[in-house]
Amino acid sequence: MNDFDVMVIGAGSAGRYGAKVAAKEGAKVALIEAGPFGGLCILNGCMPTKTYLRSAELIGLIKKGPELGITVDGKVRIDFEHIKIRKDRLIKEMAEDAESGVTDKENITRLNGQAHFLSAHRLQVGNQRYNFDQALIATGSRVSVPPIPGLVESGFLTSDDVLALDSLPKSMIVLGGGAEALEFGQFFNRMGVTTTIIQRSPHILSAEDPDIGDALAEYLREDGIELWAGTRIEGVMNQGSHRQVKFTHKGSTECLEAEALLLTTGRTGNSERLHLEAAGIASEYGNIKVNDYLQTSCPNIYAAGDVNGIDQIVNVATYQGKIAGLNMVKGPIRKADYRVIPRAIFTEPQYARVGITEWEAKEKGIAVSVGKFPFDDLGKAIVTDQTEGFIKVLADSTRGEILGVQILGTEASDLIHQATVAMHYRATLEDYAKISHIHPSFGEIMLYLIEDMIDAV
Repeated sequence: MNDFDVMVIGAGSAGRYGAKVAAKEGAKVALIEAGPFGGLCILNGCMPTKTYLRSAELIGLIKKGPELGITVDGKVRIDFEHIKIRKDRLIKEMAEDAESGVTDKENITRLNGQAHFLSAHRLQVGNQRYNFDQALIATGSRVSVPPIPGLVESGFLTSDDVLALDSLPKSMIVLGGGAEALEFGQFFNRMGVTTTIIQRSPHILSAEDPDIGDALAEYLREDGIELWAGTRIEGVMNQGSHRQVKFTHKGSTECLEAEALLLTTGRTGNSERLHLEAAGIASEYGNIKVNDYLQTSCPNIYAAGDVNGIDQIVNVATYQGKIAGLNMVKGPIRKADYRVIPRAIFTEPQYARVGITEWEAKEKGIAVSVGKFPFDDLGKAIVTDQTEGFIKVLADSTRGEILGVQILGTEASDLIHQATVAMHYRATLEDYAKISHIHPSFGEIMLYLIEDMIDAV
């Protein structure tokens, strides 16, 4: 029987970074993967969707061309076959790079096969059994299917499925209102697919402030998407080759049909095949429970990334993987801190946020000063015809420390970095005002906004 200091289950972002850190600290590491190497972000998440969205972004720019004095004569032709071939090529290259970046390390052994626990110190991978001192579960997530009558029987597409489509449907209904729903919804809409988004909560992006969701919903409607929020889905059924969704909205019953139905209502930890009970590992709805050190209920076994359900975004997965890798070798010495974790949604306009939202501040009883500034009053946004959106800053109402920044607008995913660094060092509004000049255009909007907030604190 082979022995390892550390065994890592899953070769996604959390698993790869956990394995590399543990190996760098001197551990003999096994990295186990049952399926294609790379994890959700590379294979079916961040990278392929952003590849698709770049093509959709060009469609949006072409639409704006006449306002800027640029006209495209004739019909703009969308070559979806080429778009998919490009995506597949890039993803293959990224997955190969990710694999070589791990498996060429001297202390890491690659094991292929499905793993499950035999005890708190033994794993079976395929037909082989292994002993280990420490283990990291980084098996990612899978689609969570809600109990909607007729949904399973009628059939639906997941994000994996739509990324594998070789041709475009004529129409699509998207169930959900989070990042996945909005990014895919805008992509297919701009590819010429008649697209409808149906959201259960009163506004899209239900984890964000209502003014964010309401504003982005309006922009998406202007882009051509039919969007329903505040609904209750009653059922799904087949109507010939189409799917029909029945739902209530403001007391009325609605029925909509489309050729394709995309389910984006959430994901849950991918842990059902691990035999967690054999190692005494507690979980809930597939999500493995962890403490601040990322230890499970079995102290020598850790869980990082989507499988623990804390925050299913890739930068959290890599962050947790690094912490788990260190803690497995050095002992539980470092806690995870989620105070300053930026996130972004790559619709057009983009949305990015770091820190708490306004409604979170109210829920926690934190008194905050709130400042808001529209992009249509920003010089660069006006001259580049990118005036959609606004920036919103939350600061402690007594000390002035910046507690949250939300940006809805062009380049939001890049602009949020400045706010993230400032919050990491617990900058106040006055601190931020001193450095606002370091961004040639964004600094202008921040200076106006923060000076008004300083006067209010």
